[in-house]
Amino acid sequence: MKLSEVLEVLLKAEDEAEEMRSSAEREAKVIIRNARDKFAQDQEARLTAAREEARAQVESTKRSIEMEAQHIAELAQKARDRMQQHFDNRAPDLIAAITEKIALDYAADWRI
Repeated sequence: MKLSEVLEVLLKAEDEAEEMRSSAEREAKVIIRNARDKFAQDQEARLTAAREEARAQVESTKRSIEMEAQHIAELAQKARDRMQQHFDNRAPDLIAAITEKIALDYAADWRI
């Protein structure tokens, strides 16, 4: 084999190696781009799921708070009703006792 033939083979091998390297770089870039895209999609899906879960928890908490507030309002209304009933039951006797005391005091003042 002549030196020129050896050089020609080496140059062809170098060209093929360069093509293989370029091809591998292009492939690697595609793989990296696809991996980044997939990662971004996965991240977006996780964020969307987290947002939905947070929204559901907020709604659930809001409903619980509303129910608790309604329960507290009902208890407060029952307490007011009991106080009103207690007052209505006791007021006539108290008014009568106070009126009697005032009348007795008034009558005692007139006897002096």
